[in-house]
Amino acid sequence: MWSKGPWLYICPYGEARFAGNKLIYPNNLAETTSWTATAVTVTANSLTNPLDGRTTASRVLETSATSAHKVTQSLSVLPDTQYTFSAYVRANGRTNVYFLLDDGTTSFSAFYDLSAGTVGTVANAATTSIALQPNGFYLCTMTFTSTNTTVLTKDYQISLSTNGSTLSYAGDSSKGVYVWGTLLQQTSNTTSVDSLVAWDQTGEEVMDVVFAIWRNSPLLSIYPTMQGYSLTPSGIQLISSGTTTSYTNGVATMPTFPVINNPVFVYYRKTIPSYTGDTYSATDTYAVDEQIYFTNSLNKGDFYKCLVATSAGQSPSTTAASWEIIPIQSTFFQYSLYQSFGDWLISDGQMDKGAATYLIAQDKMDTEFDKMERQQGDLPPMKVATHLTSRSSY
Repeated sequence: MWSKGPWLYICPYGEARFAGNKLIYPNNLAETTSWTATAVTVTANSLTNPLDGRTTASRVLETSATSAHKVTQSLSVLPDTQYTFSAYVRANGRTNVYFLLDDGTTSFSAFYDLSAGTVGTVANAATTSIALQPNGFYLCTMTFTSTNTTVLTKDYQISLSTNGSTLSYAGDSSKGVYVWGTLLQQTSNTTSVDSLVAWDQTGEEVMDVVFAIWRNSPLLSIYPTMQGYSLTPSGIQLISSGTTTSYTNGVATMPTFPVINNPVFVYYRKTIPSYTGDTYSATDTYAVDEQIYFTNSLNKGDFYKCLVATSAGQSPSTTAASWEIIPIQSTFFQYSLYQSFGDWLISDGQMDKGAATYLIAQDKMDTEFDKMERQQGDLPPMKVATHLTSRSSY
């Protein structure tokens, strides 16, 4: 039943995704295996993000410590390569933020004022910008070309500031910012991977089937422009105007793939959930993405997926932010009940009864389709190819 139609629960429409992002968990800055928090408390899924309406922005609040207040993620920086560093940031008591990436030779940095909407002091970056976005966010960007001569692992850093120059100070636990859509995008020496949206992007829902991709949000645009793409085993290869090749003394050099404007907006179906996992143990620790079966104090049991690595005793009841319930959608419940009963009857040799039960299951599915298609009029839009639709030129 999961794969039969565009069910509301399992088919996100116009979800913002970033292609070629060098960062992982770009929206969940509370994910501790990737992000390091210094003198800040980070809470995931705290505010509606500015582009697709999901509640996926992270809240970053200072602690009272006297130090720098920041979040960082380590990544590899290629030599002599241009990058664009960006994030969507909204003030939450603190109105100044600082971006930094040190390639081992040069520090590239910029201050941004989220109250005035201006760029402050800049060091070594080629270009910077700040632009107001929906829901009070600002898109802050910084473009630079690395000067290191070998590949180095360095930190992408977002820090809070009191005044656009001070970085180390006694924090105020009521002040901070919201952050969403952190991105480090390679914008020179690019390959096809830099325009790829992986089926399983770390920190995002795994995609089962993709129906459409747009360059601008279909939720905010009357006529959103469709983005061309090809499906590959690695993911969704976004297509632009094709490669460009430069020549040196008449000899073709390595082609450079065009850079895709980020983010793109995806209409896709999630992969079907797997209801598996050991029974929760209060003496065990659990890693990110590990699943358990947990029974609460009301004797209600559910499967959960670990979002943040836990210590012993951190259950879905005691540490709810570390766990995500794996729901059984109400749309599928009656169908699943009768289909499972039919399977049991067939396995027990009751073939006629099993066949009759399968018909009841099909009727339950048809009823749900009727609700969606005839009663609610929820039909996918027709896709029409025009001269504006990008195509493969490989």
